[in-house]
Amino acid sequence: MGKFVELGYVLTLLIGVSCITVHITARAKNLTTSDRLIKWKSTTLFLMLVMLLNICDFLILYLDMELSDDVISWIYVVENLIEVGLAYAMICMERDYAGGHNPRWLDAVFIIVGMLILYGDSIFILGSLFGSDEVYALWMITLNAIPIILLGIFGFRFWSLGRGKNRTRKIDLQMLIYNLVCILICIVSTMSMIDSRTSKDYFLYDKAIYVIFWFIFNIINFAFIWSSCLIDDRDEEGRTQTTEEKLEIIAESCGLSQREKEIALLLFRGKNNKEIADLLYLSPNTVKVHASNVYRKLGADNRVQAVQILRGEEITRLQ
Repeated sequence: MGKFVELGYVLTLLIGVSCITVHITARAKNLTTSDRLIKWKSTTLFLMLVMLLNICDFLILYLDMELSDDVISWIYVVENLIEVGLAYAMICMERDYAGGHNPRWLDAVFIIVGMLILYGDSIFILGSLFGSDEVYALWMITLNAIPIILLGIFGFRFWSLGRGKNRTRKIDLQMLIYNLVCILICIVSTMSMIDSRTSKDYFLYDKAIYVIFWFIFNIINFAFIWSSCLIDDRDEEGRTQTTEEKLEIIAESCGLSQREKEIALLLFRGKNNKEIADLLYLSPNTVKVHASNVYRKLGADNRVQAVQILRGEEITRLQ
């Protein structure tokens, strides 16, 4: 059984390297893809964290005899922090694809949780102040549950928000699988870490289950990235620009800021100021100011003309 687990980790690591290689190549060479998501920074962050987590597992599995217990313990600390970052990166991917915006407090929550996990792990390594293994396990489960719950709430919220808007069913299914598998990975990773650092065995066959999840996750990543890069000549000839691509060209030519781009996209989709404020977690007055700046930079007198410009239509000026 141990040999199969080791072989699974090797295959998982190789697939992960292939994923990040194809993704970085697509971004660096600005290759034509069927989906812009694989070129976004949030996707790069997500894949890099997956790769780092795979590398940490690889070091623990293959170098556990050569590395001291203290080194192994600190690798587990790094893994725990990466797990928090992975949940955050998944939320950012869904946010970018849905055209939404994170609430202001979300970043602070992830930073605080990461600091508390680092603090708790450091205490455990340097000289535990926890009364028992059960107390340490409860501490880590509680802290790690926070990013998992936030991923479940915001990941699926953004997925529902963007579902069907400039997406294909394939991408909808892909992002749904991403959310589900990411949550499972975080749960299995947390329980596996507790088992390895305490005398308890809360999760049987954790390493085997862990590598199976990672293997499936990396296979999904690779299939998604590779299929997005496969565009034949017929696809290229018949390909039309997506709404985001058209708006990106208009936004760059008119000098719109990132926030103004987000508002322009929502204006294009027919959202009013109150709906935009709810989606971007802004006040209606702030949205009104940004919308006025969008009108000015587009050369429009009002919302109707701004939408016409964004759609590439002839401007109708009312006398």
